Amino acid sequence: MANKTRLFYLVGQFPAINHGYLLAEARHLRQLGVDVWLASVSPPDRPLAQLSPAEREEAARTYYIKSVPALRAALAHLGEFLRHPLRYLRGLIFALRLSGGDPGRVLYHLAYFAEAILVGRRMRENGVSHVMANFSATIALIAARTFPVTMSFTVHGFGELQDPVGTRLAERTAGAFFVRSVSRYGRGQLMLSCDRSLWSKLLYFPLGIDVLEFVPWPDRCIGLQPRLLCVGRLAPEKGQGLLLEAIATLREEGCPVHLRLAGDGPDRGWLENRAVELGISSSVDFAGWTDPTRLRALYAQTDLFVLPSLAEGIPIVLMEAMAMQIPCVAPRIAGIPELIDDGVDGMLFAVADVEDLTRKIRTLLKSPELCAQIGRQARARVVRDYDMARNTQRFAAMLVEKLDGAGLPK
Repeated sequence: MANKTRLFYLVGQFPAINHGYLLAEARHLRQLGVDVWLASVSPPDRPLAQLSPAEREEAARTYYIKSVPALRAALAHLGEFLRHPLRYLRGLIFALRLSGGDPGRVLYHLAYFAEAILVGRRMRENGVSHVMANFSATIALIAARTFPVTMSFTVHGFGELQDPVGTRLAERTAGAFFVRSVSRYGRGQLMLSCDRSLWSKLLYFPLGIDVLEFVPWPDRCIGLQPRLLCVGRLAPEKGQGLLLEAIATLREEGCPVHLRLAGDGPDRGWLENRAVELGISSSVDFAGWTDPTRLRALYAQTDLFVLPSLAEGIPIVLMEAMAMQIPCVAPRIAGIPELIDDGVDGMLFAVADVEDLTRKIRTLLKSPELCAQIGRQARARVVRDYDMARNTQRFAAMLVEKLDGAGLPK
């Protein structure tokens, strides 16, 4: 154990139903010899009884920051102040500076500081000197300013890149040991947000899926009522309203398509009403959030996978559907063209263009041969470029080289 590279893996919420790839990566890193210490800002997004066996196992060994009792957290802060008063105050001042003086943001950053103190103390207790953040970079940055540790963070997509000024992306990058982007597009956007002198910190290491878990369903063919699946949070940036319009057009043309929306979110009520307005409510099924086992079953019942998003990173659900040889239709935005070569292993449409979206769906539904060909090539693409085991091996090698090369304690 003493010879292993140690990593404090900080996540915004873990386990979470839409972040299963983080669980997979953490477990793969351990298998590759990296000593991963998991911490989560928020508790799991479901009761323990609803977690998978792997999720329950990891939840049992995860440090939950918001679950620390208030009295214990207050005593931790007092102890840290008495132990290193100047360092404690330096971190507090830095957190307040990050808020920009906005009253609402001040409260948020005071909370981030409170959480960063718990992170730093936990790292010290376990002899870990580097924290890698996923959806929690501000907390990791404050911890690195308050404690003698280093930090890095991963940029996944839209949520972290849409407001680089408001999220202080340049400051995060400047304070990071390195910044990982899971797409080439994301790395390019990071370059725009920081000084050129920091570009060498920006690294591209893609995620992936377990290609052995997502295997093609035998004898897949499009039935008399084609089944379409869309997976994702029901929110404005996911564009499900555009897909409902495409379904309405196809139904008017006499194509009896049926759409299943897997996911939930603030747009659910609006989408349900929109389906009624378009006269397609009987052709749309709102499945809600689905666990990984249920989702694989939905893939097996799907003829086409459609992603109508207005903003994305490089979606894991696309990789999963492609691995199962399901022809996919997705927008030509962000990192998606890195995953799909239009007309070869999927179909891309012009973002927000309902006519183009409808045309691409129609083209596939009219050609079973094209669907089969694209499905086979889609799986080959994912196996070649987005296999979780292979990509994590590359990432682990980089971690060992960088963290050990910098002389950080293991």
